[in-house]
Amino acid sequence: MKGSFLRSLLTAFDLREGLRGAFACTPMLLLGWALDAPGFAWAAIGAFWTTLAAVSGTARQRLLAMVDFAAWSTACGAAATWAADQGLAAGTLAVLAVAGGAGFVRGWKPHAYQGAILVATACVVMMDRPAGAAGWHFIVPYALGCLFAAVVGAVAWWLAPPPPAAPPAELPAPIAHYALRLGPAAALAYLVVHAMGLHYGYWATMAVLLILQPAAAGILPRCLERAVGTIAGTVIAMGVGLVATTPLAIALAVFPLFGLTMALRAHSYRVFVAFLTPAFILVADFAAPAAGQLYALARLEDNLIGCVIAFLAALLLWPTSGPHGWAHEQARRRPRTQPQAYRWPKGPR
Repeated sequence: MKGSFLRSLLTAFDLREGLRGAFACTPMLLLGWALDAPGFAWAAIGAFWTTLAAVSGTARQRLLAMVDFAAWSTACGAAATWAADQGLAAGTLAVLAVAGGAGFVRGWKPHAYQGAILVATACVVMMDRPAGAAGWHFIVPYALGCLFAAVVGAVAWWLAPPPPAAPPAELPAPIAHYALRLGPAAALAYLVVHAMGLHYGYWATMAVLLILQPAAAGILPRCLERAVGTIAGTVIAMGVGLVATTPLAIALAVFPLFGLTMALRAHSYRVFVAFLTPAFILVADFAAPAAGQLYALARLEDNLIGCVIAFLAALLLWPTSGPHGWAHEQARRRPRTQPQAYRWPKGPR
């Protein structure tokens, strides 16, 4: 069993993608260390999200997707941040809008959904301004990180053009149902974490965005994968945090973590989360060193809250709506135990 798991990891390992992710994110932290500017943790975050925003296709198509994400996430993130500063009600409406908008994109332009859900993710994180970010100063390094990642991608694909890849098959989904499920669920998570006064509560809202899918039967496995990956990643982060205690050490430790996150993201969601978790915890520790261990534990708690909300949303919001409903999918997988009623053959009476 162990040998087969290791073989599957080696099969899924993509060194080129790993190096692209590592070289896009780590230099931003090194620049922050050199300038004594902890806010450059936002540049590393922006660089990583922009790296993920690259869709399958030609080098030009991937680069355009990254530039589009950089522009949309910076603009929408600034608007959502302003809304959050106006109060809880305005912030909740902003989350409802960006999450619901991403849901509509899934049915309207499926190929653009990956960028849209990443834009929504950036918005909910910016609204709570983690990692000691004050005011609006984080927007500049964030945008810089996004653009830097686009440049790294352009250089990487110029040196070695990406292999042709067929676009992923998209199931026809009821546009309104998914959007009206995703928006309220994310807004509810935002309200819950603010009502409870949780630290780093944006991770719960983020978990809803990344777990909730149009196919309701896939929610529970994805919740379990995220929970397992988060627990494993939290343990890794605590272990690395005991050794990497300076900004420079943290920046260097993040390099292999971001690289493994990107290199193995095609293997499974739990492996992706297992390496992404310590990477982001260490980035937060780079900006606010005193919060390292607290951040790791709080992220685990908030992720579990987000998983519960996403699962309940899948059960309660349109659970039987067509081929994407939970009840329908479970019934389809359940073997028939009752004999079919006999039908008399048609013919002359």
